[in-house]
Amino acid sequence: MIVLVDTLCSVAFYCQRCGQIEIADVPVFSGHGDVVLTCSHCGAEKARLRLVPRKGLVIETGCVVCGQRNRVHYPLRQLRTMTLEKIYCEKDHFELGYIGKWQALAEFLDFNAAEYDALHPHDAYNFMEHQQILLEAFNRVHDLAEEGELFCPCGGHEFTADIAEDAIHLECTRCGSSAVIPAKTPDDLKQLQPGCEVAFLRPDLIRNR
Repeated sequence: MIVLVDTLCSVAFYCQRCGQIEIADVPVFSGHGDVVLTCSHCGAEKARLRLVPRKGLVIETGCVVCGQRNRVHYPLRQLRTMTLEKIYCEKDHFELGYIGKWQALAEFLDFNAAEYDALHPHDAYNFMEHQQILLEAFNRVHDLAEEGELFCPCGGHEFTADIAEDAIHLECTRCGSSAVIPAKTPDDLKQLQPGCEVAFLRPDLIRNR
């Protein structure tokens, strides 16, 4: 019996806009065109896939933390034996998604959600929702800054931003003052609206704490 294989592997990427994650099969495709994976929740592009002769599968995906696009490639022989691997941002090592066999990805995501719930029994959200809240909060902060709704007391309106475990850390590029914006629960997201107040601490106050 001949078994026809129509997929190379499966991938699961966090949407860099809303944080949703879902598993998608990578098709066996010919030619040099890209296969674009989009988020079924918000429609944002998650990744671009291309099969390059003698190189294998090339994946391009963005990262909201560093603002750059990442490119990774996997030889076909590696894909045939791969069970599961994590895909990270090349610059800041932020976790972007996973690649491997569909069943392995599904079990891994289910395990992570269950493990998070076990470690945080009083939280009303699981591991996947936690990632979604972080990414959505990061994008809301970015939108507020772009729309002129986010200001430092010094008058500055340009910031560097980093994602922590359950918060967004901002630093004013003008005076160095910093702020920590909670991004742990859905209620934290509700606070990130036009007109919201963000408490900044001056560098000298941080050193003296």
